[in-house]
Amino acid sequence: MNNPLWPWGLAFRRERPDIPIPGSPERCLSRRVVEDEAGVLYVLELLAPAQVPARRRMAALTTALRAAGLARAWDCLPARDGGFVVSEGSVHGQLSRYVAGAPLPRPEYARREEPGRELGHFLADMRECAARAALPHDLPDFSLTGYAADLLRALETSNPAVHARLAGCVRGIREFLDAEPLLPRALCHGDLHPLNVVWDGYSPASVIDWEFSGRKHELYDAATALGCMGIEDPVTFQKGAGAAMIGVLRDRGVLGADNPRWLRPAVIAGRLGWLAEWLRQGDGEMIEMELDYMELLGR
Repeated sequence: MNNPLWPWGLAFRRERPDIPIPGSPERCLSRRVVEDEAGVLYVLELLAPAQVPARRRMAALTTALRAAGLARAWDCLPARDGGFVVSEGSVHGQLSRYVAGAPLPRPEYARREEPGRELGHFLADMRECAARAALPHDLPDFSLTGYAADLLRALETSNPAVHARLAGCVRGIREFLDAEPLLPRALCHGDLHPLNVVWDGYSPASVIDWEFSGRKHELYDAATALGCMGIEDPVTFQKGAGAAMIGVLRDRGVLGADNPRWLRPAVIAGRLGWLAEWLRQGDGEMIEMELDYMELLGR
C-alpha cells in the first residue's frame, strides 16, 4: 500500500526506522514508526488474527479512560470507519500515537521515590476515571487462585524440582489465594510496571501494553508494580520507589483499612506470571532468580 495511513485518513510521508519503539515487540507481528505529512509520528502495528479481539477491546478501554480524564493512557486512533483495527484480507493493523521517552536507569530507579510516586498516582487516577468511564462490557475477569493451581499441576510432572520450590511459596500465601476470588474487583491495567511506561524523565508520558487489562483483585496492579521494583532492588520497599508508591496508595485510598494485609502475599502471587514466562522461554537463570525472589518475599 502506497499510503499505509489511508484507513485513518492521514497522508503518509515516510517510515522512521531510526526511532526506537518502547514496549514489548512480541505483542504483535510487527511494528514500525511512521510519519505523516504534518510531521506527526505514529506506531503502526500488524496483528495476528487471534490478537484482533483483545486489541479492539484494549483500544476501546483506553479510549474510554482517556475520555474520562486519564490522559496518560495509551492513545489508539480510530480508523475512518470508527473501528480500532483495520483489516484488509488477512492483514490487520492498528495505529497509535507515538510518544517519545527514555527508559528509566536500572536498577537505580528503584532507589528513587519519583517513579513509585508517579505510578501510585496513575493507579489511583485510573481507579477514579474507571468509576465514571463507559467501559467495555466484555472485560475479562482473572483469578490468580486458579492460575496458581494450574501452574502447579503442570509443573508436578514436567519440572518436579521447580514444582517443589513453588509449592512451598504457594503454601506461604495460601490464605491469600483462598480469599482472592472473593476480594473486591477493580479495573486493572494487568501488567503495570516501569517497563510498560514511556517516561519523560521520572514522569510518565504514556502507559502502554494493556493486553492483560480487565477486572482483577483490587491490589493486582499495585502488587505487580511493587514486585517489579523490588526485584530490581528489595531496599525499595523500605526507601525508594516501592515505599513512595505505598505511601501514595494509602493517601489516596487504594490501600484502606482492610486490604494492606494482603499486599505482601499479592506481590508474591503476582510473580507467578513472570515465573511462567521464564519457564516458557526455558531460561534457567531467570527461573532460579524468580524462585529466589519469591522465597525472599515470603520470609
